[in-house]
Amino acid sequence: MMVCEYEECGKKFKPKTHNQKYCSDECCRTATNLKIKEKYYRNKARLRGEVRYCKGKDCEEKLSRYNELDFCTMCDAKIISQEKRTILEMIKNVNI
Repeated sequence: MMVCEYEECGKKFKPKTHNQKYCSDECCRTATNLKIKEKYYRNKARLRGEVRYCKGKDCEEKLSRYNELDFCTMCDAKIISQEKRTILEMIKNVNI
């Protein structure tokens, strides 16, 4: 049994497929529409110039309205570098 990922529903259901998150098409549609609406208003606020700060660890950098990411350039580079290292480690471990 799983719990529906739509927060307001919260029903328990038995998934019909391995990747089913919602109990019904209605919950799926409602949750998807909410995510789209949230993204729209976040983007609108960013373009209006609402002050945003980097979400990187111990970073207080103010983000530009033109930066669509939630991280500054330095933190984004660190994240990408760490992801590359992780992938390389996984490749090395597979070859053993």
